[in-house]
Amino acid sequence: MAEVTDTTVNIWLNGKTEILNSSQLSDLLPRFKAPFAVALNGRFIAAAQYPEIALKAGDQLDIVSPIAGG
Repeated sequence: MAEVTDTTVNIWLNGKTEILNSSQLSDLLPRFKAPFAVALNGRFIAAAQYPEIALKAGDQLDIVSPIAGG
């Protein structure tokens, strides 16, 4: 595992450990193709709240996209 510094945040992202260079949720989201839903520590986060969310060490973040099918 990579070394964690004062400028990084170690979280759980979709069940796997992830070391981020920024604690801002909005900095992470461009990695994902819209549409998606975000849950932080088991609670749904509305898109309007994304810019104000700061992640903390140990947070559990789930980002999921809908899958078409029937």
